[in-house]
Amino acid sequence: MPNTLAHMGVQALVTRGLIRNADLGWVWAGVLVPDLPWIAQRAVRAMPLSVDAIDLRLYVAIQSSLLFCLIAAACLASLTRQPARVFAIVALGAVLHLLLDATQTKWGNGVLLLAPLSWDYVHLDLYWPEGWPSHMLTGLGAAYVIWACIRIGPGPIHLPVLPVWRRVISVLLLAAYLLAPLPLMAPAEAEDLHFSQTYRDMAARPGKPIAIDRATLGPDDRRLHVWTGDRLDLRGLAIPPDLTKISVKGYFTAPGQIHVTAVHPHHPARRDVFTMVGLAMIALWWGWSLTVRRKKTRSVSQ
Repeated sequence: MPNTLAHMGVQALVTRGLIRNADLGWVWAGVLVPDLPWIAQRAVRAMPLSVDAIDLRLYVAIQSSLLFCLIAAACLASLTRQPARVFAIVALGAVLHLLLDATQTKWGNGVLLLAPLSWDYVHLDLYWPEGWPSHMLTGLGAAYVIWACIRIGPGPIHLPVLPVWRRVISVLLLAAYLLAPLPLMAPAEAEDLHFSQTYRDMAARPGKPIAIDRATLGPDDRRLHVWTGDRLDLRGLAIPPDLTKISVKGYFTAPGQIHVTAVHPHHPARRDVFTMVGLAMIALWWGWSLTVRRKKTRSVSQ
């Protein structure tokens, strides 16, 4: 997927082109919504918790699908003074994020636009994350953020005191966002989403095809470290010794061995830096918005 900074520019231009004077705070909240489950997954995996990696991946993948992005957008919008307008902004941002993600090449990965009706990935395979379109989008995002800081500036965030019925709706939407993925995990695994069933049943792996998106090559053992915790031996195509992050296609020849038929190198550090910059800019923008709100509140009270 494009880094966060790449999303920020193009999504702001499109959203503000379709929704007049859309608040950039909510536009960039829409940028974050599809990535929130994946950010949470990283946090969970960094904790000393005993969580099944396959179950966690299924839950996160479902929660990042279009349906649950819209539920998250509705939950956020229900807390605001203009819920219909905020929902339109955040939901449009989430849709644009998923569509932009779908333009990239991803082996064994992609966007879930029709889940739970269909567990098929959507990926157009137009360019790799390291391709020139990604660099152009990143440059556009950086330029737009700088321009927005100078020419637009944040507006005040209005989170009113909600009546009881609005609070109930917010809680129900949050509960749906957090709990509704659970019963969908079994059918998603049955469809081998993210090759979850293939990974789960080790004895049945030999002969099955596999595609792995951006896995790490161990610096010492040169085995492929995949998200399940497996360390897989690679056979077939020779892989240059300087690579550390790759995508591969192939098939299992043994429970812990893959015959590689295609390989693509990645440069994760560059993407991670731009993602961290984008996340930091969104956090700073929201902090700036809260400061604007406090200043306006003081001036009104005076």
